[in-house]
Amino acid sequence: MQQHIGLKEGTPAYKRLILSHHKHLNRGDFLADSRDARGAREFAGEWLQFGAGQFGDWAATVAYLPGRA
Repeated sequence: MQQHIGLKEGTPAYKRLILSHHKHLNRGDFLADSRDARGAREFAGEWLQFGAGQFGDWAATVAYLPGRA
């Protein structure tokens, strides 16, 4: 995650990133995940399915985010 979206001040994930096994329990605008397991489909925000899904890779997923939140 740090390599692709950053975790330092001024980067997209700074004080916004939550890592959890139970995805549907999190509250936020976006969930980036490759599978619909463990609550991804039930997530209240927008599920950004990457890999074989909606977005081909992390670069496409990150490119989608600016101006959306």
